[in-house]
Parts: sequence; structure tokens; C-alpha cells
Amino acid sequence: MKLSFQQQLNTELLRSERKRTVIIISIFSFAAGYRLLNALLFQADEETRIIQSQLSVWLFPLLIILFELFSLIYINRRIRNAGQRIPQLVQYLNVAFEMCLPALIMLGVAKQYPSYDVMKSPALYIYFIFIILSPLRLNFTLSLFCGLLASASYVFISYFIYHHFNSNDSGKALIILLSGIAAGLVANQIKSSINSTLKETEKRHKVENLFGRQISSEIAGTMLENDGMIESKRMNIAVMFIDIRNFTDFASTRNPEEIVQYQNAFFGIVIRVVSAHKGIVHQFLGDGCMVTFGAPLALDNPSEMAVKAAQELLLQLDEAIIDNSLPSTRIGIGIHMGEAVTGNIGTADRQQYSVTGRVVIMASRIEQLNKKFQSRVLISGEVVASIDKSSISLELYGPVCLKGFDQPVSIYKLA
Repeated sequence: MKLSFQQQLNTELLRSERKRTVIIISIFSFAAGYRLLNALLFQADEETRIIQSQLSVWLFPLLIILFELFSLIYINRRIRNAGQRIPQLVQYLNVAFEMCLPALIMLGVAKQYPSYDVMKSPALYIYFIFIILSPLRLNFTLSLFCGLLASASYVFISYFIYHHFNSNDSGKALIILLSGIAAGLVANQIKSSINSTLKETEKRHKVENLFGRQISSEIAGTMLENDGMIESKRMNIAVMFIDIRNFTDFASTRNPEEIVQYQNAFFGIVIRVVSAHKGIVHQFLGDGCMVTFGAPLALDNPSEMAVKAAQELLLQLDEAIIDNSLPSTRIGIGIHMGEAVTGNIGTADRQQYSVTGRVVIMASRIEQLNKKFQSRVLISGEVVASIDKSSISLELYGPVCLKGFDQPVSIYKLA
């Protein structure tokens, strides 16, 4: 089922948030490993060594990693549930935890070791990790909130712990705040790009669906990919003509609404069966239609698909008649294969996708022979030669002369 625009946007936001969470887990996992390796390989001064031995210092990255792992599980669950958005309160609480935890650790170290200036330690740069990654939340206010908390934490520790807040400190606090604002602007730009992409995709789907109702989704998709043009080219295709027997007599005794209702029911079955076998209905002719297999999308064996579609169509129609969803209906089907010219025909103002060639005319002529032979499905010798005949029963009617063609054609009865 195609997701709505809002669901797609929510899913993209969640995926971006997941990416941010994975990056944070990776960074702090690396940092913890690096700190352990650094403590084993390098000799630090006495005070630094004592501080690094404190449980709280080691607990900080582990708490962040555990918290982000729980966040990752939560986000993945939301993605699986058709892109359910994370509540705004939860997002702000997430930011508050991430930004306040470093401050609490720095505060604890500063209280316990007054001579050690945590403002000059690498711990301060943790804020910038979260700020730099905040654009992946794709929310300006969350990035701004991130910068505000980081800046406020810096001011609080400087003023209330070290009892100084000079122009240098105010400059650093301002830079942290401006970093949050800049990150928010980047988040807005990224979100705007995602919005534009999704809207363009949805617009394309709408246009493709609109075209598809008039022609077919396959032709519509090909036209959109080629700026509205489908270059004319030769293709090996199978053509099927379907005709409703005695439709004129049926229509003469029904009102227009009943006729349309019948046509919708009949052609609904045809379209469903043909589409399932990768065919395309090109023209509705009132009492029938023309179907092609292998254009504009090429098929390995279009004849095989056409024959299977014809067999399935007969079964579906018989079932519809039995359960009274369709009045008693008898049809004739003719199938031929060969080379045809496919592509757009017309002028710059008015164009139509068309399939032309002897194969189209011969398929129409073969269908008309059903009246003569009292059959339902007739196929040409060319079709028979290209399909698997092990599971079907065929009856040869011999070479038959078709109107407008000099050479007789081998005709086989499939049903």
C-alpha cells in the first residue's frame, strides 16, 4: 500500500533521527575504547589520573550509549508502525537528557576537584558533538534548544562553580548558542529538501495515476521518464483482440446506465487479468478492446503471456457469470505475434501512444474468425511456435486466408 505524503515524511524524519542516534553510539563507543587505550599506554599527571579513575567519568559514555540504544529501539519501533511520529515532548526530553548529562558530570568533577578546570578539558567539546549532529533531527527548534542548553550549562558552570564570567566566557557561550542556531538553519534546509523531493514524488505518482486511468500506468511511467515522449521503435509483440458477442443486441434492450455498468464489470475483469500477465489494454472499443504484450515494456515471451491471459480471462468470466456478477457473456479472442512499430504519433499539440503494423491487423482478422468457427480463442501458427504446448490442447484449422492478406495463415483453436 502506498504511504501518504505525511507518512513518508514522518518515516524520513525517523530514519534521519535513527542515523543521528547510530552516529552518537559509534562516537561514544570509540571514545570509551580510546580512553581505555590511552589510560593503558600513556602516563598522565597525577590529578588527571585520579580524575580518570573516577567511576562517574567512565559511567558517562556508558550511560549515553545505553540511552541511545534504548532510543534506537524506540525509533525502529516507530518506523515499523507506519512511520509514527515521535511526540514533541519526548524529543525535547531527549535533548534535555543528552545536554544535561555532560553538565552534571562536569559539575561533579569540578566540585570534587576544585583545582582541575573542567572548562579546559575535552568534556566541553561533547556539547559540539550533539550540536553538530542535531540537524539530523530536521527540526530548527530542537537544534536551537540544544544550543541554548549547552550555552546555559557553560554559563552556569563558569559563574556558579568557578565564580567568573568575563568577556572570553561570554564569547564562548555565544559561539555555542550560535552553533545551535546554525545547526537549526541546516536542519531546516535539509528538511525543506526532503519535503520538496517527497512532494515531487507524490506529484509524479498523481500524474502517473491520472495518465494510467486514460492509457496505462506502464505507458504513463515511460512517458514521464522520457519527458512525455516515447520514441518510435520496432518491437516484437503479441496482440490480442477481444470482442463481446451480440453486444449490439444486448445494448438495444438496456438503458445507458445498465450498459455502462456492464462494460465496467466486463472490462474490470479484462484489465485485472491482462495486467496480471504484464499486458496493456490500449483501446476500449465499446464491444471489445485491443491488448498488447511486450510494448512499451519488452517481454521475453509475449506470446506465452498472451495465451495464459486468454485462458485466465475465460475462467474469470465464467466464474463471474456463475455468481451473477456479470450477465451471460460470450466473447471471441484472437492472438497473433510479430514485429510492430510502437511509440508516439501525432503533433506537438496532440499525441497518442500507438502500436501499428501487420501484426495488429492480422490479430483483428483472426479474432473475427471465431464467428465462423464457433470458437472462443483462436491463435496463429506464429504464436503456437513460440509457446509451451505441453499443458494446452490445440486444434488446427489449417491455412486460412485472411481478408487483405495474400498468404494464408495457420490458425489454431485454443478454446
